Amino acid sequence: MSRKHYSEDEVIRVLSKKNDIRILKVNKEIRILSDKIVTSNGISTRNPNKRFDLGNGSWGKIDYLTKFHGYDIWKVSKF
Repeated sequence: MSRKHYSEDEVIRVLSKKNDIRILKVNKEIRILSDKIVTSNGISTRNPNKRFDLGNGSWGKIDYLTKFHGYDIWKVSKF
């Protein structure tokens, strides 16, 4: 397999089209919707805001941002 050569701006542009992720370039944060949330009565349930649109390619780009540009990943229940 060939190695992908990304640029930070290109990766952010592509990932910003996804529903399950928000990237804050100023703070170098990647916010990803968590799969499950805990309701007020303590029951764990599927996150209704999640669209599951992050695939292997998206995770490769996220990995690139974290390893080469120092971004941090935050799991959140909503944006």
